Amino acid sequence: MVTMVSTIANKGRYVKPRLVKKIIDSQTGEVEEIEAKYGDQVITEKTAENVLSMMESVVSEGTGKNAKVVGYRIGGKTGTSEDGVNTGKYVTSFIGVANIDNPKFAMLITLYNPTGERRTSGWWSSSASGW
Repeated sequence: MVTMVSTIANKGRYVKPRLVKKIIDSQTGEVEEIEAKYGDQVITEKTAENVLSMMESVVSEGTGKNAKVVGYRIGGKTGTSEDGVNTGKYVTSFIGVANIDNPKFAMLITLYNPTGERRTSGWWSSSASGW
């Protein structure tokens, strides 16, 4: 899912996820840069732009309102699913990208069986507790 959002944020061009940008040797101070690796254009720039715009509206006016940060344009998508059949347990998630003008970060947050008043619908949009 993070790869998908990274591809959308990079104008439809596949980008291989990486966990670190650089490694700094604490003994020598030597810095090893971890370069981003890009691949094929997998969706059109226009489609990526449209999806990113929709993701921004999720944060600005939809179920992802609590992901707003003043001074940043953030896009995201919330999700909820039942963990099994008739278990009463849920999995909730938020996947987001920032800053939409110049994307640098994509992240996925997943909560398994969260507790609280809004655990099954729009957990980013209310005063969810238990996470």
